[in-house]
Amino acid sequence: MGEEEGKLVRSLKSQILDLPPSCVEFCPAFPSYFLVGTYSLQPESAGQSRPDADIDAGPDEESDDQPAAPKQPQSRNGSIVAFKLSDGVITHVQTVPQPSALLDLRFNPHEGSRDICAVVSSTATLALFRLAPSEEQPLKHLNTMDIATMSRGEIEPSPGEEILFLSFGWHPSRADMMAITTSTGHVYLVRLSTFDGDWELSPEPVITHMLETWCVAISPVPATPEQCGVESSFRVYSGGDDSKLRFRSCNWNWDNGTLAESLPALESRGHDAGVTAILPLLRQEDGHELVVTGSYDEHIRLFSVPPFGKPKSLAESVLGGGVWRLNLVDLDTKPSQNYNWRARILASCMHAGTRVVELLKTADDEYQFRVLGRFEEHKSMNYGSDFQPGWKDKLSVVSTSFYDKLLCLWEFDLV
Repeated sequence: MGEEEGKLVRSLKSQILDLPPSCVEFCPAFPSYFLVGTYSLQPESAGQSRPDADIDAGPDEESDDQPAAPKQPQSRNGSIVAFKLSDGVITHVQTVPQPSALLDLRFNPHEGSRDICAVVSSTATLALFRLAPSEEQPLKHLNTMDIATMSRGEIEPSPGEEILFLSFGWHPSRADMMAITTSTGHVYLVRLSTFDGDWELSPEPVITHMLETWCVAISPVPATPEQCGVESSFRVYSGGDDSKLRFRSCNWNWDNGTLAESLPALESRGHDAGVTAILPLLRQEDGHELVVTGSYDEHIRLFSVPPFGKPKSLAESVLGGGVWRLNLVDLDTKPSQNYNWRARILASCMHAGTRVVELLKTADDEYQFRVLGRFEEHKSMNYGSDFQPGWKDKLSVVSTSFYDKLLCLWEFDLV
């Protein structure tokens, strides 16, 4: 790649972790702190060890005269590792071992709850932690529940069946709600009445894919006056290994915690492989929502999603690796000489490393992706990258890679 495909960035610091990292995020309440979730397949478990590969490793090779052995659940564990980044120095703060491997980790984005972190695991558990840097052990466990408990027994895995929670997304305007995806292709809504109390999981999925559901995001829909305080309208987006972006508009009744009548799920077929990342960007005056997606097919794409009907593809670009995670760096909706609006995005691109990407709606009303920067020191799967909150002209980025257990710190000028 040449300079026209983004400035190549070098690491400032790097270190090797104890276990393979699968996700990373800075704490919005305490921007000097970040957490890394890890994922380890135990040596006695046969099969692949990558988070996106061992969900269903497929049949093992066998001789023609030997019957296939029953498939056994794979044994995985992991950890949450807390670090502090200050003045360019990364300091290990705490390691909290976990009985399951972690697949996604995200802090609550809402004021007053931004010290709350949720993680989902390979045994279909949801766990909540609170980060309190003033404590001797800053990361405190609040509660853990599994899929059967949250669904009040409505969803109970069969003997030998594996259900993994693969990803989740917080509701952008309700601190007590999220959506969770599973290895069985489902998207469920979860209601957290209190962070340390009983949680409820919708027994019926709001969206179903034919294969693993890799990602999910919730986007609010402006409520009508009669809905205010009672019902919340929102749209759930999900991406699956079936190469589909699916979405559903929903009404949730907060008085009784039920899903009111909602429209059926719709889908877009504009991807050539599994959909692995979804970033709702902005809603336009005509009600169409602009949504960015990432895919195993190495593309980042922009779709216009109408209030009713199927999405329209507006732009796409090849990033050189499967686009596993998309983090919005900033969104400038004030028109300038060069654009009507601009978004800058941090993309974790699996085997290609990390990209800083710019998306423009130009003054000529065209949509364009452009790679501004690229970090390529990771030699294995880059699943997790995040930038330190509160940046001004320069991003401080922590990125990770799986097999080599590498964590890197690097900076990128956005002036």
